[in-house]
Amino acid sequence: MIRVAMLSFWHVHGKDYARAAEEHPETEIVAVWDEEPSRGQAEAAQRDVPFYARLEDLLARPDIDGVIVDCPTNLHHPVMLAAAQAGKH
Repeated sequence: MIRVAMLSFWHVHGKDYARAAEEHPETEIVAVWDEEPSRGQAEAAQRDVPFYARLEDLLARPDIDGVIVDCPTNLHHPVMLAAAQAGKH
């Protein structure tokens, strides 16, 4: 099982990417972070997974294998760098 975190639902395709992960038999969404807390909390609640207000806290989870990045384009660099430094694919 590949355990992934959704990093934002800002992008127009964020829900599509989440649905693709959910439909894959060997992938599980286990956490959500979003730069817009109310949106992230709603998406996390819909999936019955924890919401993290601090990206660092989510990336510190040892059970997360990878991330799906759907944050605003101007945040891609720092978010992807933080995920890579945390060892997340």
